Amino acid sequence: MTCYTLNPGTYAIGDPAIFVKKTKEGDAWLTLLWATFYKDMNSFQHLDLNGVSFYITRTAEGDYYYRGIGTDTGTLMVIKIDGFNDERFRFTKEQHGVKYFDTEVDVSVCVDRFNLHFSNGIDVITNSDDMI
Repeated sequence: MTCYTLNPGTYAIGDPAIFVKKTKEGDAWLTLLWATFYKDMNSFQHLDLNGVSFYITRTAEGDYYYRGIGTDTGTLMVIKIDGFNDERFRFTKEQHGVKYFDTEVDVSVCVDRFNLHFSNGIDVITNSDDMI
């Protein structure tokens, strides 16, 4: 199981393709993301690509809605968005299939069997063998 610590702030959980704008610059960033991520697609990764720091994992069972969080790329991203200002990205509370949360304390996020577990009680289960 791989874990990371998230510092206080506002975070978004969702498919990276939902957050990245469909522009030349956004498409170029996604191309870089996939080229980097798929070098080790079975690991929960902390990446910093062109100044954008985030965490990413694949799902166990591909595209779906996992506890209301959707993906059509078979991946889920966790990204801190307060103070984030990058023209390639769009974050709005109205986005369908995205989970936002705020924390005033450090929160750990762990991935086990492609399920995300946050120490603040959020779980995103993507492996049907583990669904309750």
